[in-house]
Amino acid sequence: MFLLRITYLYPGVLIWLLVIIGLASVLSSPVFAADISGWSDKTVCRLAATSPDNPDYAAEVQRRKMDCSSGLRSSGKSSSDRNQPTQALLAKNQGVVFYPLQLDPKVKQQLLANPINKMEFDFSPYTLATLGQPITCQFNLIRVSYEDYVEGRLENWNMARGSMLLTANGVKIDGFWRMGGLSKDSSYLKHEVNLKLTNTGHLVGKMAYFHLSVNPGEALKKPLYVELKPHKRSKPLDVNNLKEGELWIDVEDWAGGVLYLKQCKKISLSS
Repeated sequence: MFLLRITYLYPGVLIWLLVIIGLASVLSSPVFAADISGWSDKTVCRLAATSPDNPDYAAEVQRRKMDCSSGLRSSGKSSSDRNQPTQALLAKNQGVVFYPLQLDPKVKQQLLANPINKMEFDFSPYTLATLGQPITCQFNLIRVSYEDYVEGRLENWNMARGSMLLTANGVKIDGFWRMGGLSKDSSYLKHEVNLKLTNTGHLVGKMAYFHLSVNPGEALKKPLYVELKPHKRSKPLDVNNLKEGELWIDVEDWAGGVLYLKQCKKISLSS
């Protein structure tokens, strides 16, 4: 009765009373939880850390099987991916695990056929010369081209030249390449030659070989590492009757080389 009288005298009061009652009902009603299933792992972990008493965040962390304390924030998975069975993760600090490598037999044979040392060569199939005294020779190396002639055409210029010392322990070369580029480095002839003389007068082994010329301004070319073996067209060096030698070298299909040995003679060990 009192309320009706007030509203009759003051109609605006009724409006304010209705507003106050409506706000009170909204504030006093329970807040419905948002759907957090689509939120990222990073967001869920952050909210769970800042609101540890919130049961919804804790339940979502447990449902996703996350360990926010270890620094995990996001797995990068969508909500549909999380419904899939969780795969077991590898334990940390479990050490080095070795797995057998399955190689095709042809690939394995090719890998084993390529030595790590570029100068490695198997001399066991050859009978090496027994040199009581070292032999010194002058040498020059020229190119033979097979592009125009099947039997080859000798080019009239020297790819390399110098002197060669043949001993029971191997061959030492003092000379230089004339191919430009990296071949100007004399260490290739000094340190990247692994040759020995056979008892039949052939040189066998491996050496760094500059097959192509490099002009100033052109890109440098690394040497090939070619094998020297007895060639059917070679004229071997006769260690018992030293004169000259002509040793053919197979390099590529289109061209090879011929190593000429001249002015060969035996020298004493003290020389």
